[in-house]
Amino acid sequence: MQDKTQLEIWYREQFRTVWNVCLSFLKNPADTEDAVQESFLRLARSEERFESPEHVKAWLIRTAKNLCRDELRRRRRQELPLEEARNAAARAPELDETLAAVRSLPEKYRAAIYLFYYEGLPVEQISRLLGRKESTVRSDLRRGRAQLKALLERSAT
Repeated sequence: MQDKTQLEIWYREQFRTVWNVCLSFLKNPADTEDAVQESFLRLARSEERFESPEHVKAWLIRTAKNLCRDELRRRRRQELPLEEARNAAARAPELDETLAAVRSLPEKYRAAIYLFYYEGLPVEQISRLLGRKESTVRSDLRRGRAQLKALLERSAT
């Protein structure tokens, strides 16, 4: 179990990061809230000793990503009622145009682009978080940037 005061500090420092990671996967504020809460609950229950704030951030990003992927797998097995889908879309917060475009990219590009540009993580750390080779992450960044550029150019015209 983690120290309550330290958990509060980590929550304040990392909430936005965990929220954005979850929202980029789930695209639904209600599910995002659940995933963020579960990520921090798992942090609270964790016996892990963290070496630095970056270690905590990486742990939270990896945990959030895994929770979201699990949720997406569960969703594929279920049908979402049409009314619930409409309500979720109506509650979605406004996004800036670039972040909205990033969130519309295919998952493998979306995660790499978000972590690199919005969280400022180096390729090496993204590689560890996503469980991919560094060269693959660099390729995903290059291809993701190209797709992002095309998306933004289309929306500008």
